[in-house]
Amino acid sequence: MSVGQWRAKINTLDLGLLRLLNQRTALALKVGESKKDAGVHLCDHTREREVIERMCEANEGPLDDRAVVELFRAIIHESRRIQTRATTESNAAETVPRLDRVRVAFQGAPGAFSEAAAVKLLGEQITLVDRPTFESLFAAISDKSADYILVPIENSIAGFVHPSFDQLLDSKLFVISEVIIPVSHCLIGRPGSSFEMIAAAESHPVALDQCGRFLAANPQIRRVAAEDTAGSVARIMAQGDLTRAAIAGRRAAEKYGGVILREHLEDSSENYTRFFLLSPGKDFAEAADQLSLVIELPHQPGALHSALEPFARRGIDLLKIEGRPVKGRPWEYCFFLDVRGSTSDAEVIDTLNELKVGRVETRILGEYRSAQVPAN
Repeated sequence: MSVGQWRAKINTLDLGLLRLLNQRTALALKVGESKKDAGVHLCDHTREREVIERMCEANEGPLDDRAVVELFRAIIHESRRIQTRATTESNAAETVPRLDRVRVAFQGAPGAFSEAAAVKLLGEQITLVDRPTFESLFAAISDKSADYILVPIENSIAGFVHPSFDQLLDSKLFVISEVIIPVSHCLIGRPGSSFEMIAAAESHPVALDQCGRFLAANPQIRRVAAEDTAGSVARIMAQGDLTRAAIAGRRAAEKYGGVILREHLEDSSENYTRFFLLSPGKDFAEAADQLSLVIELPHQPGALHSALEPFARRGIDLLKIEGRPVKGRPWEYCFFLDVRGSTSDAEVIDTLNELKVGRVETRILGEYRSAQVPAN
């Protein structure tokens, strides 16, 4: 048979797979409805493990067990996501508790990516409170200028946002929701300016790093580090210098009347930032399917392995692990963990109890419904 004939067979199988996956998802929705009526949590890691083990035992190849595990984990995760969406469609806000007309603080100037993330998560009805630094942002609730704060926690290119995490550890706030937004950078100048006139571009250092290839290809443009992206646009508009530009998002250009001279400066189109919504109370979402916690370990051999082994033994998916130094204790570290599940899951409860018995200091930062990566 020719390559085209083999591909035609694959195309037919793909259509069959899609039909069967949709039938499976329809059944999963029925299961979700029954769980909701019975007051049972949607996540069931024991069931997930049983499904995957059964599929591995039935596998005749040429797929290996690793492929079977990854495929069925993805199928189960997407089924659970659709179950969660179906059970929350009657709510005004799908991913967070209803927060009409609340005050939400963010770091940066108006027009920042953080502002866009807050609006995407909570809607246009919120009151936005801009703060210049992370320190002032985390003080916004205690000084009664905001009800919630939104903080960037990681970027798909630059990695973990350590200032946010360190402030979160020092605070008594809880993670109640998350949102992920695409980040696309523009070169923004004053009206009357042109790309050929630009001699300097200012922005936050992370944004400058994300546009490294563009800046390397245009060495005539000098980098200028600043506190934030949107604030850079505000400054170049106020200065009146046609040779200076800012690197920021389209929202900032529209906010301050800047002119977009170049678009999509970022090195990768897969550039996303993940944000946490923080609350002074445990306003955790119903049907939460993700848990964030931090553990502190004794300074001894095998401590990290011993702390993570209970998760692996129960088949609990660790989505992220990030180490940070413990303040005041040189060479000791705490670890931030994102866990698939919630404190309503028996497997998670058993694991957390086992950590306590093993004298692993554990702090739950929050639980929430996981956000999906949006189309860029």
